Amino acid sequence: MTDQKTMARAIEILKEQRYYDSIQGLMGWDLWEGLSEKGQPYRQEVSGYFTRQALDQLKSPETKKVVDALREMGPGDFADVYEQGVAHALIDRYQNAVQVPEELQVELRNYTGRAQMAWRDALDHNSFEEYQPWIEGLFQLKRRVAEAIDPNRPTFDVLCDTTDEGIDTAQVGAIFANLKTGIMEILDAIREQHQAIDTSVLDVEYTHQQIRDTAYEINLLTDFDGACAHDSHVLHGMCTGVGPRDSRIAISYKGTWGGIFTMLHEGGHGRYNYSSSQRAIDCGLWGGLRGSMHEGQARFYENIIGKSPEFWQIAYPVVLRHFPQLKQVPLEKFYMALMKVTPSVHRITADELTYSLHPILRFEMEKDWFDGKTKTKDFQEIWNAKYQEAFGLMPKDAREGVLQDIHWASGHVGYFQSYTLGNLYGGMLLEAMEQDIPQWEQQMAKGEFSAINGWLHEHVHQYGMAIPPQQLLRQVTGKDLTEEPFLHYLRRRYLTKLR
Repeated sequence: MTDQKTMARAIEILKEQRYYDSIQGLMGWDLWEGLSEKGQPYRQEVSGYFTRQALDQLKSPETKKVVDALREMGPGDFADVYEQGVAHALIDRYQNAVQVPEELQVELRNYTGRAQMAWRDALDHNSFEEYQPWIEGLFQLKRRVAEAIDPNRPTFDVLCDTTDEGIDTAQVGAIFANLKTGIMEILDAIREQHQAIDTSVLDVEYTHQQIRDTAYEINLLTDFDGACAHDSHVLHGMCTGVGPRDSRIAISYKGTWGGIFTMLHEGGHGRYNYSSSQRAIDCGLWGGLRGSMHEGQARFYENIIGKSPEFWQIAYPVVLRHFPQLKQVPLEKFYMALMKVTPSVHRITADELTYSLHPILRFEMEKDWFDGKTKTKDFQEIWNAKYQEAFGLMPKDAREGVLQDIHWASGHVGYFQSYTLGNLYGGMLLEAMEQDIPQWEQQMAKGEFSAINGWLHEHVHQYGMAIPPQQLLRQVTGKDLTEEPFLHYLRRRYLTKLR
């Protein structure tokens, strides 16, 4: 067993690090919620201060002593998975702290704060040229970070691993190739049918408040705990975990009905953030695993639940209360209009079937840049060419194309694969859940979510960050990552239920 004094101090250090995470999360939230333009320079100073404070603790002789002791322990030396998770998390934080120079970490944090504002301005001005220098700077900074972490591995592999632990780009590329083929086969099979679907019923006048209230109430149908989350309206949907029972959801209500699914998506993030067990909280492991597992929870609630016909049996009455002009529209007609597959240049509003292709294109762009095959100055041209090849569509301008995502401005380089991988995680979790709850769809149609939520809590949410993602996936499903369960789910939904 671990020395209890060592473990107790390890937990204390990790919890204190999470306090710094909370401060930074709250400042990141405020960046969009209330920070004045002239207040930004001081905010960067404050953010840099807390970044240095966190790093000073991690790089202290005491932390080194604790980490060295933890490294001597084997899996059988820990009392439970949470102690093992503390060791894993603290060692990982320590390594990054000592490997990545403090000045570089502060530089990156401050740069991304300014870059997000630059992205917003470039979006307003519809100018890729205005934003391109910021992309270049961010990619160069991320290269420096990756090389500091491990100069002996390909840079992009390191960046993807910091987001999705245990995943390398070769594995991702192979999985994505199979997924692309499977999606295109389904698309070809339903293209003619879906082209004929009438979506005019969706064209209603609305206010952001109407959509917000509808989306929020529909999210509550899933037994989402509104006491653990706060929502607001911003330019780009996001969710920030400020504390173990404090999730900040931000929604963009573009495209009318898309706000409902954005709320379910960010609500999935929020649920994963606030559903950690008390043991995980006490160990500083609250909030869930970064990257694909987190995206998997978000997309599980957005799509597997939120786009199922059974769910809309209880969701449509909510819509009718807020939009009484739709009372003469049958549920089936409204649902088919919502689910129409129409390839698009927009990731966020993409239909469920083709959505996974959008992050793949961004992943490919990032990989090509880090492999030295492209330049950021050509990103708009490359972006447009990829959309032409994949969908036969061309973005009409930068706002519709290369500027549509905030991720690069936020420093999330090596992250986009997580959205598509999150779909795959969701497919694998669904396959496992159906073994235990074969009647889950019928329960959902009655508004009963205790079994679904309970299953996800028992197998995923309660652990927070305690178990590494690939280990957790194998523990829950008995399989390594594969695209087949997700493709099976898509075939069942689009080739059976929607035929």
